Amino acid sequence: MCQLKNHTCQFKCRNIQLNVLLFITGDECIPRSFGNNFIVCVCNSTYCDTVSKENLQENQLLYYTSTEDGKRMQLSVMNFTAKNESETGLVLTVDNNQKFQKIQGFGGAMTDAAALNIRSLSNKTQQILLESYFGSDGIGYTFTRIPIAGTDFSTRPYTYDDVLNDFTLSNFKLVEEDDFKIGYLHHIKNIMSNSDELKVLTTAWSAPAWMKSSKCITWGVLEHKYYQLYADYIVKFFDAYKERGINIWGITPGNEPLDGFIPFFTFNSMGWTPTTSATWTVNHLAPTLANAGYNPLYIAMDDQRFEIPWFTEMMFEDPKAKELFSGTAVHWYTDEMFSPLRLSILHDKYPDKFILMTEACTGSSPFDKEKVILGSWDRGQQYALNIIENLSHWIVGWIDWNMALNEYGAPNWAKNYVDSPIIVIPQTDEFYKQPMFYAISHFSQFVPRDSYRILSTGLEDNPNIKTIAFLTPEQHIVVVAVNKANTPSTITVKNKNKNNVVNVRLPAKSFNTLLYLAQ
Repeated sequence: MCQLKNHTCQFKCRNIQLNVLLFITGDECIPRSFGNNFIVCVCNSTYCDTVSKENLQENQLLYYTSTEDGKRMQLSVMNFTAKNESETGLVLTVDNNQKFQKIQGFGGAMTDAAALNIRSLSNKTQQILLESYFGSDGIGYTFTRIPIAGTDFSTRPYTYDDVLNDFTLSNFKLVEEDDFKIGYLHHIKNIMSNSDELKVLTTAWSAPAWMKSSKCITWGVLEHKYYQLYADYIVKFFDAYKERGINIWGITPGNEPLDGFIPFFTFNSMGWTPTTSATWTVNHLAPTLANAGYNPLYIAMDDQRFEIPWFTEMMFEDPKAKELFSGTAVHWYTDEMFSPLRLSILHDKYPDKFILMTEACTGSSPFDKEKVILGSWDRGQQYALNIIENLSHWIVGWIDWNMALNEYGAPNWAKNYVDSPIIVIPQTDEFYKQPMFYAISHFSQFVPRDSYRILSTGLEDNPNIKTIAFLTPEQHIVVVAVNKANTPSTITVKNKNKNNVVNVRLPAKSFNTLLYLAQ
């Protein structure tokens, strides 16, 4: 047992003494256990946990940790010591002179389901939920992804013009769910310290069924004779959102373009080959949007890692597409089956094009018997490890899927239920922050837009400890470390060519964020 004396807690581990000053600031998690270390933090209209944000001092390290057994973003403060003092056998060397990609940020999707679930709470609890993601005491989200019309995470299959053969699009109309989403987007902009920081990314799951070869919303391709009409349809979406005060930052040609080639696919999709995707965007969508006064960023693919790099390569065989598209969007669903080196190959071929993670969620596998597992540490760890892996291979940002779902992972008209970092409980006007929420927070809260990933070496081959490092615009160094093991480990953190080190104890089953001033 550690004993506190004059607020200094002394640990001894492997004969290394660590002096830690604990700050009991910020609002602590109110835990609710679902057994065997399955722990969520409960928020309601009057209380929600926040994170203490201390000002960094010279030679000081701020250390935030979350653990499977219930710690959430617990802050400790430590000091660097002379380099000639004891080091552990696990040494992480950080070199902030070697920079890689610039980070664009973190975020989540405001789907119909997310909006409906948030709306099921009281006004005050809704506000607190959104502030948990985007507010000054939140976790630093700067992205949100907005579907164009319906997805599987809607209460019904629909588009904005389901009137057969409406060649003038005179029946195009937003739906009630758009009212909710637009209202939340305005609230998000109001609670952000800089509303210009919010980037809205959009894509469509399907054109109206009558424009498609299948005449079905769940699969099929866009008929060539409707290429221009579908571009006009997208412009109407941009117009409708602009009229309501929402500008779109970026767009992909379509969500998961290979899904639409599967006749037995179970929810909204539309097939695009790399060639048709490039052709439609270059010849129809981009000029039509430009003529209407819109110049969003165009981002390729929006599908799984196994399509990298070939899908983008085939798109960019069209020199106009290569010039038009700013990057490639990827989803996480097959990441465990395909090497992240595919990302590096894509980056090396097109170093001026970014790669952005645009969708991730747990509970999506057909082998997941439980779609929502309240308090699952394993699912949080999947998030943290995935963020490290992807950002270590040139990904510039990481966007989660539904920002909020209910305890069943619903609504979803196709019954394709999944998990979410926040689960709402409208019966008691509460929402639960899951370990996934804190896994994202260990990055998003401390790595603002325009930070750089920097070189960190020494632990690459360690099977249990995974790390990544960043340099922020404020010249803070941020190290995120995940300890997968059931036992604690102590690592030494040092900067290359500097004479000071710090020994940090990583608890068993933990996420850890270390901050200190670049020197």
